[in-house]
Formats: sequence, structure tokens, C-alpha cells
Amino acid sequence: MSEQRRQSFINFRTDAEPDPMAWADICREETWQGRWVALDDCAYNEAGEATAGLVVDHDDNLAELCARLSAERRKRCSVVFCPPAESAA
Repeated sequence: MSEQRRQSFINFRTDAEPDPMAWADICREETWQGRWVALDDCAYNEAGEATAGLVVDHDDNLAELCARLSAERRKRCSVVFCPPAESAA
């Protein structure tokens, strides 16, 4: 991370809420590749895997991400690892 602790953008809101993104689209975004990603408003497949959602936060460090989610009282997020580009499917 940067010298200054990165502030979560969980509370960042606009007038129009963004639409959930498909997991394949999330994996294509360089910003999230190789990082843990917190998704809200998820859609799931029959296996219980998130297939779409709103990215509300991300971090290289799972513990730091979970700490921010907990501090923000976000209890319904799915946290998944977005694979690096060379292994993204």
C-alpha cells in the first residue's frame, strides 16, 4: 500500500448506484488483479460462487480488507481473490 493508509472507498456513493459487474469483467480490471476484492449485492451460481456484484473495496492484504469491512459494519459482502492477469480465466 502507500505510505499513508489507503482509505476504504466503501462509503463512496454517487447519486446513481452502479450496476453489479460480472465476475469475468471484474477479473479483467487491472486494478483488482492479484488482490482480494469485497463484493456487495452479489449474484451466485448453484455452487455458491459469486458471479456478479458491486466492488466496494479491495486490498492486497486480506486481513486489512476484512478489518475495514468490519469497521464499516459490512457483514454481507463476499470476499474473493481476483487472480493475476496471467492466470485469470
